[in-house]
Amino acid sequence: MNIFLEIAQLVLPGLLVLIAVYLMQKHFLKLQSNHSDSVSAMQARKISLPVRLQAYERLALLMERIAPAALVLRVTRPGIGLFQLQQEMIQSVHEEFEHNLSQQIYVSADCWSLVKSAIEQTIQQVNITVAGLNSDADAGTFAAHFLQNVLEQTNNPAELALQMIRGEAVRLF
Repeated sequence: MNIFLEIAQLVLPGLLVLIAVYLMQKHFLKLQSNHSDSVSAMQARKISLPVRLQAYERLALLMERIAPAALVLRVTRPGIGLFQLQQEMIQSVHEEFEHNLSQQIYVSADCWSLVKSAIEQTIQQVNITVAGLNSDADAGTFAAHFLQNVLEQTNNPAELALQMIRGEAVRLF
């Protein structure tokens, strides 16, 4: 029995030291891993932030370019027929949208949905305005009716999308 007591007195302190070293090493490795993960996340954010900001900038520019007044000014020219104007406006909106299609991976699903809705509603507004005019109407008449119809809307879809884009861009910081 004396031998067991002496062995226990020799082994037990060593065993306690071994357990303490194991627990300290486990804690240190966990802290090291957390630090490594946070450094990696900061590096990823450092790389992705400029790309995401650029996406928001491009979508803001898209909303500005499809805004009714900007669209009318950019596409309307003297001597253009009503139906040609309609086609060119719709084509312009589609081209702008297709040019910025890849930006959807950098913005929220809600924001992208609002951008698509603004595109669709702008095209719909062009078509509604053309449908309400005589086929011999000129571009000036169309522009006046188109802008009047847009002013009568309570919520301009391009402006709503632009507000959401701005809000999300601000939240990046």
